[in-house]
Amino acid sequence: MEFRVGPEEIGIACRYKAGPAMKSTDEGGHADAILPGGEPLGYYARTKHDRRLAIIAPGMVRDLAALTRDRPEYVNADKARARRCPTTFCIVPVGAEAAVAFREAWVWIAARPPLFMAIGGNCAQVISGALIEVGAMPAGWPRPGSPDGLFRALHRARPDARIATGFASWTGAHWDLS
Repeated sequence: MEFRVGPEEIGIACRYKAGPAMKSTDEGGHADAILPGGEPLGYYARTKHDRRLAIIAPGMVRDLAALTRDRPEYVNADKARARRCPTTFCIVPVGAEAAVAFREAWVWIAARPPLFMAIGGNCAQVISGALIEVGAMPAGWPRPGSPDGLFRALHRARPDARIATGFASWTGAHWDLS
């Protein structure tokens, strides 16, 4: 199935999440931001060995090239299937101004990545901060502490969200989900 994200839409991709009502596997999963147009971008702990659980570590942003190299199961359906890594997307319309602001927020985060903290500064909390900043989620809500929590909060805040699940491949123009 082809899944497109428009130029005025943003959202999240919850990795290792087999559907909107399912909990993430793989120790709570991971969330990546989805930029206008659909490209993924993620916030991670910078560790000597990728995939090592970090409690506190320097933070970093991984763009598409880094995801392709370091986490290919996030952008390639065959690799996702092999690692049992389905992705559930939650995409919301925000308008042109907020879409540009979301992309700019990630440029800022990439240039000055905050400290990664398993509690209080993980992928879900950094992404939720950017979503709150552009008005996609309410500012008064506490920041979710997990990718599942972020998915539920964004879906609850935005009943107009589009949801899709599958083993995901990024084509450069859209996601192919199988």
